[in-house]
Amino acid sequence: MDNLIAILSQDIPAGLATVGLCIYFLGMAVTFLFFPVKVAEQFAIKPIGGAGITEIRVYYGGISFALGAFLLFLAIALKNPIYSLCGGLFFATTVLVVRTIFTFVDKGWKDSYTKLAIPAESVFVIALWVCYFLADKNWIV
Repeated sequence: MDNLIAILSQDIPAGLATVGLCIYFLGMAVTFLFFPVKVAEQFAIKPIGGAGITEIRVYYGGISFALGAFLLFLAIALKNPIYSLCGGLFFATTVLVVRTIFTFVDKGWKDSYTKLAIPAESVFVIALWVCYFLADKNWIV
């Protein structure tokens, strides 16, 4: 644990972003693994049958767990949280861009979930980019 704290604290902006990303993904994993139908319905997703519930657990819960664990692994294995921050930036920025584009394509801008998701994700992505610009980038060769 001391080693992890030392790694995360060597670059405070990247370390904070890494902790935030891990908490976010691991929190999403827990909620989707244990409350798949209730949480999915808040995301405007309705499973059809047991297989649909399993898919929600697998893709929203399982992949969220894997992303959170992988970002933590990157920081530990590479002894620098900037790599986790960069990985999180790729993911979060891509999700926001694709969601924004397809909200217009699919005409989903009136849905209550979209009205929450786009502003919340925008704030999250902006915060990650701020952490990136404040982070130590001496790792770039």
